[in-house]
Amino acid sequence: MKLTNILLKSAVLVQVLLLATTTAITTAAEKHETSIQTEIQIPTLTNKSSTMTNEPNPPTWPESVIIVHGHKDEAAKAKLNQTQDAWLEEHSTFTCDYHFSNRRWAVLFAPDVYHDVEFEVGYYVQVAGLGTSPEDVQFHTAKGPYVPSLNRHLHKGGSGTCLDTFWRSGENFANHAEDGMTWAVSQASPLRRVHVAKDLYLHDKDAYASGGHLANSVVHGHTHFGGQQQYLSRNVELGNGTSGGAWGMVYVGCSGQVPEPAKGNATSAAITVVETPPVRVEKPYVAMQTDGHTFELRVPQATYDKADAVRPLIHGDLEEARDFSRVRVATSTDSTASLQEALDAGKDLVLSPGIYPLAQTLQIRMDHQVILGLGLATLVSPLGAPCIHVHPGTAGVRIAGVMLEAPVVHGTIENATHWSLLEWGTEGVQDLGNPQSPGSMFDVFCRVGGATLPEARDRISIDTMVRIHSGHVIGDNLWLWRADHAELGHEEDVNCPHVSPVFWQTEEGEFTVGTGIEVTGNDVTMYGLAVEHASGHQTVWKGERGSVYFYQCEFPYDVGADFGTAGYRGYLVDENVETHQAYSVGIYSNFRNEKVKVSTAIEHPDKDTIRIENPFTVHLDNHGDIESLVNGKGRPAVLQGVPTRLD
Repeated sequence: MKLTNILLKSAVLVQVLLLATTTAITTAAEKHETSIQTEIQIPTLTNKSSTMTNEPNPPTWPESVIIVHGHKDEAAKAKLNQTQDAWLEEHSTFTCDYHFSNRRWAVLFAPDVYHDVEFEVGYYVQVAGLGTSPEDVQFHTAKGPYVPSLNRHLHKGGSGTCLDTFWRSGENFANHAEDGMTWAVSQASPLRRVHVAKDLYLHDKDAYASGGHLANSVVHGHTHFGGQQQYLSRNVELGNGTSGGAWGMVYVGCSGQVPEPAKGNATSAAITVVETPPVRVEKPYVAMQTDGHTFELRVPQATYDKADAVRPLIHGDLEEARDFSRVRVATSTDSTASLQEALDAGKDLVLSPGIYPLAQTLQIRMDHQVILGLGLATLVSPLGAPCIHVHPGTAGVRIAGVMLEAPVVHGTIENATHWSLLEWGTEGVQDLGNPQSPGSMFDVFCRVGGATLPEARDRISIDTMVRIHSGHVIGDNLWLWRADHAELGHEEDVNCPHVSPVFWQTEEGEFTVGTGIEVTGNDVTMYGLAVEHASGHQTVWKGERGSVYFYQCEFPYDVGADFGTAGYRGYLVDENVETHQAYSVGIYSNFRNEKVKVSTAIEHPDKDTIRIENPFTVHLDNHGDIESLVNGKGRPAVLQGVPTRLD
């Protein structure tokens, strides 16, 4: 990572000269003006070599990928039970036993109509259709894929919980079940590109749920949010309205019966409606070709067209189809060198489900390359370096469906002061980005700690989870999580039984993270950003014209009073920033060990060009409080579970 500026600038120049189809580099002001005022025709851009060695199509899928070849494929359907969460027969409930397991699964359905499929989507499981439209894979009669609340036996009244229902996804299918579809989850469990013919239940009765992400979908019935604390619906057609939601509900580019905007109060959620997002890119996905045998990678293109910004795009619209002969399908047994070799050859990289301990950082140097993880494929960072580095001057890169994890550190690591799990661009190198072909991230989840032995808890530590130096980068559903709880060791007792009887509660000095995310690039846009439990500032934004649509944040539980006196913030916009906007910024406190007082949750320069809409704070539990909301304004958050808003 420690390249000189001269070498970096030379590399950028070479890349620019190689790309005949890219636009000339302009000033930041010119790029911003173009991206806002012009409807841009998006070209199909590529710099892949025509002489590269072809990959096999179909690829050799590992056992962690279950492909169901139609409704008569009984052998594949019989495997679905093994992907579910652990079942506790005595109490008739799925449990959180696999919360920190090494299991990873992708369940992929070939185009067909399925009448007899019903299974719970467990931890680290991705369920996806292989069509180019959700209607190509239909579930009828039975429930199809679903997620109920977990651990019913541990909660009063048998309600269970959705608070720890993380790390799973549902994509690219249609659910026609008469009783609707249940997807009762919290963070890192998105629904994308789905069609729900009846009602959609994003909760499970009285079970607590803390947030979620629904994107590029159609719900013909009613959408029930229940007690979800916050939720982002992006480019969703809401056929029969919505109800529920506790504190902050966000609708971006939605159509149909979208609720009216509301400021919210102590007992009702704020409703934030952004009718037309400024730019839109959808997540890449895998599809089966019409021969029912081979595969292609579908790569949606960026659009600024206002007509395309407000509706689902679920029928192959604005997509490039890339044959799998140019896609390397990797397994967790592949060496890091082989993954890098594929990228350097200009191939896209599909990571099959598994855990990938990286020996070196994966370097993306070519435009429009895709790294797509299936089944929550997990990259474990090499010591002192990020999992992925996108080089400056590289347009149109897509990173999607991956978990990035910090490793256990043995001894001292040199030059790791700015160690991050994802580095987009390079510190000190100006990269304006390409508004015609922005870089983008989808369902990127960072985890620091949690899945480790007790003796290693104080040996997991990084500086910042994500750093974005380049301009015109889009994020869509990022959860950056310093673990607030961890797996118990063998015969280890819980340390806070009143909080959880099944997990270790993180103590100060364990799983340390300095900052959640730092953005220095200009024109960076986030649709759904959650940052939790960093030991310092949660988010630091230094770039110009940044936009965040939905922000969810929890301060760390384990810190002492000095966390408050140090002046750490949940959302910090640098004093030199001129223009910034953020919608539905929710910041929570739950200081478990000491009476911590944070003077203000959000801090930004006092300028008319900086806009924070519908912010709020919540005192979840325990000690201390957040004394004000924005720049010292707003009442303290002291009443448990009651949001504090600006008057």
